[in-house]
Amino acid sequence: MKSKKLTAVYALIMDLPLSIIVTIVALALGGNLNMGAFVPSCILAYVVTFVLNFLPVGKWGVGFAMKHSQPNTLKFGLLVNLVIALIFTIVLDLIMTYFGVVVTAHAPMSEYWKAVLGGFIPCFIASYVVAFLWNPVADKLSRSICNEPEQH
Repeated sequence: MKSKKLTAVYALIMDLPLSIIVTIVALALGGNLNMGAFVPSCILAYVVTFVLNFLPVGKWGVGFAMKHSQPNTLKFGLLVNLVIALIFTIVLDLIMTYFGVVVTAHAPMSEYWKAVLGGFIPCFIASYVVAFLWNPVADKLSRSICNEPEQH
């Protein structure tokens, strides 16, 4: 079990590239990729993902992966990150799309739901790739910073 300090440091490291990539993909899909939209959207995504790290999402991913694979295998890592990326993407898609479509663009809810559905798969793929590639780096770096070894 990660300490709250380790979880916070991990989230700060893990969520920066995740927030940047997902924000870029979402804004590009909406045809609104510019610095004026990017900065507030990326900050919001960073805050949302930071909070999500304190939910037992990793535990859910490990539990799912344990049912379908052996630990320390490629399949295990892919399955863990599948669950984590799915949950993060659902929450980010709902919140970020609401911010971009309803709050910022003042579009109706019918446009919101179209945007949520239209952006989900590309944002999920981006989130999944970032989570799979960056998670080991973020975990190792955060454990080094906090001086907390991995527990087996």
